[in-house]
Amino acid sequence: MRNSLLAAAVLLGPASAFAGGYVVPNTNPRDMGMADSAIAAQNSAAATVRNPAALAGQEGFDISVSGSLIDLESTWNDTFRISPKINDSSSMNTRPAYPPTAFVSYGGKYNDMGYGLGVGLSVPGGGQVYWPGGWTGATQVTTVDRRIYGIYAMLAIQPIKQIKLGGGLVYYRGTEHLTQDVNFLGQTGGAELGTAGGAPSFDLSTEITPVADLPLTIGIDYKHQAAINFSGFAHFDNAPAALKPSALDQSVNHALTFPNQLSAGVAFRPIAPLLVSAGFTFERFVVYRQDAFVGTLGTSVIVPRDYHNGQTYRLGAEYTVLPALKVRAGVLRDISPTNTDRLNPSIPDANSTAVTVGATFNLTRNLELSAAYFFDKEDTTTTTSADTFQGSYDTHSNILSVGLAYRLK
Repeated sequence: MRNSLLAAAVLLGPASAFAGGYVVPNTNPRDMGMADSAIAAQNSAAATVRNPAALAGQEGFDISVSGSLIDLESTWNDTFRISPKINDSSSMNTRPAYPPTAFVSYGGKYNDMGYGLGVGLSVPGGGQVYWPGGWTGATQVTTVDRRIYGIYAMLAIQPIKQIKLGGGLVYYRGTEHLTQDVNFLGQTGGAELGTAGGAPSFDLSTEITPVADLPLTIGIDYKHQAAINFSGFAHFDNAPAALKPSALDQSVNHALTFPNQLSAGVAFRPIAPLLVSAGFTFERFVVYRQDAFVGTLGTSVIVPRDYHNGQTYRLGAEYTVLPALKVRAGVLRDISPTNTDRLNPSIPDANSTAVTVGATFNLTRNLELSAAYFFDKEDTTTTTSADTFQGSYDTHSNILSVGLAYRLK
């Protein structure tokens, strides 16, 4: 049994490291094309997730769906000479993720008071990492597939002309899958972990027009944290005969908090065809102090994470070129919550800069097609502690999003 518990600890220790700065960019095409800066300039059903208060007063039905491709690429370099190979390095295998979004809303007025309802689905968090088999860090992690789905139900009202209020319920549902190599006292085997769980949360938001005749709006949106309890199963392959799978395979439980998020933004229209927006997002990742994994064999593994809070600064613009064509661009700077003392190849996260472009074309009076492209380059980051898997990471990502919106006023 002592060897069984040792093998469990080998699995659970690295497994706890694949929770990181895992908030995914908003992949709705209009928002992404403006670097998600349009917090105070929502005009469709997608406001359900970005700023529900903006649903108030929107007229009629609005249906918005989109699909995205996210490609994360990272190269690890052995800058600390931990490997016997000279100039050792490894690059991730290409394996894109395809998160969807879908929103439906209805809005109108009742006795001159604007109102709106919205429901939707998005993927606000996750991570996908596929390192090559047998690479130097294979005992740390080989593959990670995490997805956190958000399901939203929102209500908005406009009690007075210059103020809109919104909010509602959010339910986060997460799934995780991890594989890695395991050294069974000199014999290499494999380990696989799969878990799932969910938790409720809530959203509060507002949109304010400070001066009635000035095309300036202020938007604020707050999403509360969700403490998700994941449960699942761990399986081992190619264990020594003395450690039969029946003595190793076990149920696993752990807790993961999806952080509080506060977003604030302003939008201004200096001339009729041009909309300029700026935004700020704060993510309270300080709640992520450690991972605690508990296996049914009796082993508990506590791994310190010590994250700090994350924040993102955003700037974007939208220009109406023709009545049926709008173009967009944006830029953002993201300050990662990752502690470099705990940096791990499961989530090679770092401060980054992103640029975005996008466009919308009206196919008919009620139907429009939108697309956006997002390129993110992370700062080259090096681990700062000998207590973790050492090295430097060069990471970048590409995101392409295409969507359709149908409006019936």
